[in-house]
Amino acid sequence: MALDQATKLQVEKEMLPFLEKGAREDLKLIALRYILETTGSKEGRDFIGEGGKFLSAIYDLTLDTHDKVAKDAYFCLINLSTEDTIAWKLMNVPEKLILNILHRMLKPDCQHADEATSIVANVTRLPGCAKMLAQQILALDSKVTMESIINALCHVKFNKNAKLHYIGPILANLTQVSDIRKVIMDRQRCIIQKLLPFTEFKDSLIRRGGIVGALKNCCFEYDYHSWLLSDEVDILSRLLLPLAGNEEFDEDDMEKLPVDLQYLPPEKEREQDPDLRLALIEAITQLCATRQGRLFVKEKNAYVILRELHKWEKDPHAKLACQKLCEMLISDEPQEGMQDLHKVEVPEDLIAKFDKMDAEMLSDFKEEAEENVQSKSETTESIPPATPAGEQA
Repeated sequence: MALDQATKLQVEKEMLPFLEKGAREDLKLIALRYILETTGSKEGRDFIGEGGKFLSAIYDLTLDTHDKVAKDAYFCLINLSTEDTIAWKLMNVPEKLILNILHRMLKPDCQHADEATSIVANVTRLPGCAKMLAQQILALDSKVTMESIINALCHVKFNKNAKLHYIGPILANLTQVSDIRKVIMDRQRCIIQKLLPFTEFKDSLIRRGGIVGALKNCCFEYDYHSWLLSDEVDILSRLLLPLAGNEEFDEDDMEKLPVDLQYLPPEKEREQDPDLRLALIEAITQLCATRQGRLFVKEKNAYVILRELHKWEKDPHAKLACQKLCEMLISDEPQEGMQDLHKVEVPEDLIAKFDKMDAEMLSDFKEEAEENVQSKSETTESIPPATPAGEQA
């Protein structure tokens, strides 16, 4: 949709009156449907989001008393918020538009909470937007608190009109901000303990993935590692459990594992999503960045779980991350002064060398995965056709 400036102004002039709250319902629906179709393309989204007048009008209609009008307005904002430039505009509206949408969706009777969560999740993908929303949430006079977000996230039936799975990605996005991570790990609030069971939440990959992402981000707060690994939180067990299969270990290995990882049932399955497996591995790797955390992970025999995962893993990126973590756990401890890995400054030439080694290994894993797929395909093709009933093979 390549419109010149004069045409754009003309469209604004003709369309905006139909997007006012006082306009007839049928006209508002027609206008919104036009905008919704327009936001189906990048050019259309850029046009609608260019001046800001359409954005304000559409947002106002999310509060319309007519359900169809409000719903279409939300869908328009979902499409628009996929564009970074428009997401930034929405976040910077002086009236705290995104915070207001977040506040609205946290009401148990909100009719369009799922649409609202999608908008907030889209906008907070941008680190700058996540930081700005975090500041608004943490302000003393804020009408939204982290407790209210966690409460809605952890109560699966919080809203009978919505599933609210996208609060998971919202939390993952917000935990890009250190101040949010510290609130979640405030010992007095007991927030992070409420999130841990969701690493195996079967009903929604989106909610589960968001919480895993948030936990991984929390592992970047190195000063909290000893507390996270303590019995008070026991984060290692919750990170390892989705990575464990139904393998049996000898008594010595079994007794060294955390209690929750011992004697798992035969039907135990690993996390099926490769991106989540990668995030879980990266979270454990982050815990190993401190000497104390690394020694604890070794002591809890996490290696045997990861060793079996590495044998089973088909995804090249997750397999590479798993291999590097396994190598760290079986290697000798670094010399004194280099034991807290996150503090070690690695020379640029070594970084380039390690990156090259990783790229070569990743390429090998990709070739291996492709060969496995091809082998399965050939095996499938070699199976003879079933004998029709009444005939003899």
